[in-house]
Amino acid sequence: MKKILLLLAIILPFVLTSCGDDKDEPKQNLEQELIGSWVGDVYNIVDGKVVVTHPHSGYILFNADHTGKSWRFIDGVMSPDYNFTWSLKGNILTITFSASSSEALTYEISIKDDILHIKQGTFEFDYTRAKG
Repeated sequence: MKKILLLLAIILPFVLTSCGDDKDEPKQNLEQELIGSWVGDVYNIVDGKVVVTHPHSGYILFNADHTGKSWRFIDGVMSPDYNFTWSLKGNILTITFSASSSEALTYEISIKDDILHIKQGTFEFDYTRAKG
């Protein structure tokens, strides 16, 4: 009987020990986090490479009603607005610009610490949540 109690005393701590923290991380509501204004770089693609032409001068606005607008400032001049509609399925963002409603562009996105990371093919961009 003493051997069984001793064996239980040795085994019991291992049985009752948890392997990790059982708390689940709260799920990110990517759609809610996307809504708002974002600022990034205006770029051009030269010889298949991204060349930043105007740092921190591109802006994107995502509205809660799934509409949006993008524009940019270059040398103090604002470009025309580009209106669009957007949808999100998982982490895939689909944008359809109003001027060319037949063409939808898809992007893989993530948001962490107020940085919107956008990936399309081999190109990747970061936008920072606009303040104010």
